[in-house]
Amino acid sequence: MRVIREDPTKRGLLYAGTETGVYVSFNGGAAWQPFSQNLPVTPVTDLEVRHDDLYAATEGRAFWALDDLSAIRQLSDEVAKKDVHLFAPRAALLLAGGGGGGPGGGLTGKNPPSGANFYFAVAKTPDSTLTVKLEILDPRGTVMRTYDRSTPPAPGGGGRGGRGGAATLAPKAGLNAFQWDLRSEPPASLPGNINLFGGPNAGYRAAPGRYQARLTVGSTAQTQPFDVQLDPRIQVGAADIAARDSLSRAIVARVNEIHESIIRLRDVKDQVGRFVDRTKDAATAKAIADKGKSITGQLDVLDPKLTTKAANGQDIINFRNGINGQFVFLLGHIESNERVTQPSRERFAELEKMWTTLRTEADRIEREDVAAFNKLLQEAKVEGVIVPKPKPKIAM
Repeated sequence: MRVIREDPTKRGLLYAGTETGVYVSFNGGAAWQPFSQNLPVTPVTDLEVRHDDLYAATEGRAFWALDDLSAIRQLSDEVAKKDVHLFAPRAALLLAGGGGGGPGGGLTGKNPPSGANFYFAVAKTPDSTLTVKLEILDPRGTVMRTYDRSTPPAPGGGGRGGRGGAATLAPKAGLNAFQWDLRSEPPASLPGNINLFGGPNAGYRAAPGRYQARLTVGSTAQTQPFDVQLDPRIQVGAADIAARDSLSRAIVARVNEIHESIIRLRDVKDQVGRFVDRTKDAATAKAIADKGKSITGQLDVLDPKLTTKAANGQDIINFRNGINGQFVFLLGHIESNERVTQPSRERFAELEKMWTTLRTEADRIEREDVAAFNKLLQEAKVEGVIVPKPKPKIAM
């Protein structure tokens, strides 16, 4: 052996560097097992535990890091016998940017995933009929984010906001790792609408505090508390944190409301078109077609005011931002500053006024124009357009 180090927080947990890699002992050296993971076969000349990570110096293979030793420290015979076990997560830091490698691609090291890291073990791969769910509860005990087998990857984020991406929860037998990006549920997604420019296409960022992770596999549910902490390099007061959190929540809730409205209006437009086609032979066909054309025309004018066209990366240059993109851009600006500035507050107030006007127009179309169109359909003995009910709002 080249080096042996004892874990600074768990007595008897040893790490050893040898001519061929790293080994670990959970019983003070009485028994050892390989612990190299993806480390190539190489002499390991030194080991050090720092910031709850294990760092290895090698001969000819540079430096390596095993991120987050929390699960290793909590392993025991009792844990190994359980069908499901959620390990206590270490504190998560609210850092800018995300994981991934550097500009050299495969030639550079890979940073650990950003956000909160959760380890959990399952004795066998859960059957497809079992409930598998991971919930994040905020300091008030409210579910802030839910992941399950049906969770679709969230759309990528723009510029300063990072990604809101979340992999589907798909545990396999053994030890599993899952990362939460420290964001709430994202706003409703729009079909065919990709990244909005200049901000996160995701939920609001978590504020510092005590959170909980709740894992459910079948009938077994386990909860572990963990902390979300500020970047230690940033000095900001509680009042400033609360102000930024409040405004961020309001913006995400508003974007969700706008997207839900867009989805409803597009559905109405589709229904109107189909009913016009179905009633071509009716006695009132011309009146129905004229009213349908009027509704469709109004929606064609309203839609680009509500949403940014983003079918490809160039559309943000070719088309003006809808109000959803303007809210998202403002969120990106707020998240890039430690404190909410007065211009940000003023811009939010301006956007709120704009949205009030647009929402009034959308409501009028849904209530008055669609009602008039449905009356014409009833005279032709055809069922009317159904306006989808608004979904529950995202809590501010």
